[in-house]
Amino acid sequence: MQYFKRNTKYSILAFLVIVLSITISIFTLAKTKVHPACAYLHADRFSLYDNPQILSTTSLKLEVQIININIASQDEFIKILEISEPLTRKIITSRGSLIGGFKEPKDLLQLPEITNLEWEEWAEEEIVINIQ
Repeated sequence: MQYFKRNTKYSILAFLVIVLSITISIFTLAKTKVHPACAYLHADRFSLYDNPQILSTTSLKLEVQIININIASQDEFIKILEISEPLTRKIITSRGSLIGGFKEPKDLLQLPEITNLEWEEWAEEEIVINIQ
């Protein structure tokens, strides 16, 4: 009888650990942003992407977003470039201290918080940064 009680305790504990890990996995998947193209490519494996709007060929085209760094508002920086509010304020302060604002879009790379990697990601997401 003692052996049966011990095995039952371990079985229940193992079951709870499995349920907890599955729950964490589901919440992690739910928070993950999935690009529509990736949803299309993996639709045969994941039933999460059965939405016909996501799978339509028109939704696979990336929308080109244009941002003028010399006149963009704080909300535009946050929404389009997906950067933090403090970094946005720093960009706006920097352009205000320059006569005529930024001379070239790549002048943003002078800020240590913005890297070439972020610049490349913006290009891949078809975000056009200009100064006019």
